[in-house]
Amino acid sequence: MENHIISTLQLYKKPDKDFVKSKECLICLETIDLEASKIVKLPCGCSNSVYHIACIAQLLVSGENKNFCPHCKSIYEIMLQQVVQPLVQRPNGENENTRMLSYILIVHILTNSVMNLINIGFIRDYSKSDANIISKILQICYFCKVLVNACIIIHLKVNAQQINSHLRLSYIIQTVLFVLLICLLSMIKNDFNSILMLVNNIFFIIIDLGFRIRLECKSANRVDIE
Repeated sequence: MENHIISTLQLYKKPDKDFVKSKECLICLETIDLEASKIVKLPCGCSNSVYHIACIAQLLVSGENKNFCPHCKSIYEIMLQQVVQPLVQRPNGENENTRMLSYILIVHILTNSVMNLINIGFIRDYSKSDANIISKILQICYFCKVLVNACIIIHLKVNAQQINSHLRLSYIIQTVLFVLLICLLSMIKNDFNSILMLVNNIFFIIIDLGFRIRLECKSANRVDIE
């Protein structure tokens, strides 16, 4: 945080050598260093408006409303809330949200892949039934969904927007496959295999969504406490 403030103060107009001659920094009471990268001239331009950048930076982060010239008390342009607050709150909040979404996506991919691999094993038993066409379509779709999951993991980037897009796409595809599964089961007799396949899908869906809801609730509670 302080390094960011220092780099911002270094953009201020530098004083000439005559202006800083025989001057002291009113904060540390030491002689002004002539090295341009270490000193700053505040916008007030008063007779003692030149200070060490490190001294002014420490003054700025020491509390609110400290962005003034220690000599003439004129307020200069860097606002504490504009510089300090975004550095403290926004990146941490964004990182926390991205980390949470990454966990949700990883658990979703794992549970979804295992569920679909089990579905592929179950769906083979319907190859000779009256629902042969739908069973073959589902078998191909389940296999393709496992490949899609693998591609998502391979091309995954630590970006909240991209992770959300991957999750939405996966949820939509799996919802369509679940509807097709219901259509398939409605066309055949209610045998033990059908019950196991339905239980398999419901079980992993509950685990996936339950993990996401739990993580989002914990994150919301943490924000309320802060």
